[in-house]
Amino acid sequence: MKTIRITSETLQAIQDLAILPFRSNATQQDDGTWLVPLDEDVWQRLQEMQLPAESMDDTLTRIIRNYQGFKPS
Repeated sequence: MKTIRITSETLQAIQDLAILPFRSNATQQDDGTWLVPLDEDVWQRLQEMQLPAESMDDTLTRIIRNYQGFKPS
């Protein structure tokens, strides 16, 4: 299982978009970020969508904003 580090804002955005009741398996770190374990297939899909020099948090934020209808800047 892979683990990614995301911000509280990204975790909240994921929770807000959840259709079913959201059950988090993330653990908060001392710096306020969250470590989120991912299944291998989810990790692979995110890797495929990640742009060069983009953090995984940036990738998730971009995907969420695109889903919400925001245009890339």
